[in-house]
Amino acid sequence: MTDRITLEPSAIERLIRSAALEDLREETTPDARERSLGQAETALNALCGLSDREGPDGVWDVLATLDRRRLLTFATFAVSELATTDFAREG
Repeated sequence: MTDRITLEPSAIERLIRSAALEDLREETTPDARERSLGQAETALNALCGLSDREGPDGVWDVLATLDRRRLLTFATFAVSELATTDFAREG
């Protein structure tokens, strides 16, 4: 099992909000883009850790606090990140 970042749900929510993926544009500077994507990656790692500890309900509770635009941009980021891993649903 991969070591996961352990954060409280409210800290994960703040991290997703501060990543501000919905504000990234073509003209975003490389430094700002890297910082934003790094924060989103950390938030995703922490959400995976939260899922390990509390199950999917804990993750849904965090995601439910996000507005639609932020949720869609973060979910798009998460899917693209998970697609490059060995992530697979058991079953």
